[in-house]
Amino acid sequence: MMTTFIAWANIQQAFPFDEMPLALVPEKLRQVIDGNSKVKQRQQCRRLAHFLLWQLCKKAKINTALLADIQRTTTGRPYFPAENIDFNISHSGDWVAVVLNVSQNEKSAVGIDIEFVKKARNYTALLAHFGAAQEQQWFSQQANEEAAFYQIWCGREALLKSQGVGIAKLSEVQHFPLQHQLYSQHCPQGRLIFSAELPFYLAIFGAQQSLDQLQCFAWQDQQLCATQFKNCLDYVVNPTK
Repeated sequence: MMTTFIAWANIQQAFPFDEMPLALVPEKLRQVIDGNSKVKQRQQCRRLAHFLLWQLCKKAKINTALLADIQRTTTGRPYFPAENIDFNISHSGDWVAVVLNVSQNEKSAVGIDIEFVKKARNYTALLAHFGAAQEQQWFSQQANEEAAFYQIWCGREALLKSQGVGIAKLSEVQHFPLQHQLYSQHCPQGRLIFSAELPFYLAIFGAQQSLDQLQCFAWQDQQLCATQFKNCLDYVVNPTK
């Protein structure tokens, strides 16, 4: 049995970061860093991500003391020292999203990627760097280039982030959009959900059947408010692996 929790918020929204017990907050997050707007934005995103993770730990009824013991892999991916609990964080622009997965007795693995689009890009040229021929053919037939590109991009990112693998491996992920299948040697079997209905594009990967029990929350009015996806794409990852 696995349950996955996801929460998202915007740094322009007020959130009571100071209510977190000091022992659960890393030293580097305790003070707002002075600097240019980009540095301040990045710091505030990190603070918000830590706050949302704290909120989700309470929703999941797991020991929040884990927040004081976050470790990192050799590639820099943060994780809890508990195989049955995993989390992942993504931020883009002013938006932050956090996913937390809790299993009773299985190894847990999740990955998330969000992309807030500020301006149009040459999506065809970008896709040519990492997309397979069949994928590029499918893309060329889509009416909404932006949504199609981020369906391709976010899914790859979420898979790779679940294992702390960098975007240099994007081209090693096989994506079959018509069949809603993804293949990667860098992650286990599982499911992936892609949504284009929020202010940002979002992809969540969960190992095994961890997305069967998905609880979604948006930060509104100083609290986590339960919500759900109405129209999302559901992928099978490594179906024959």
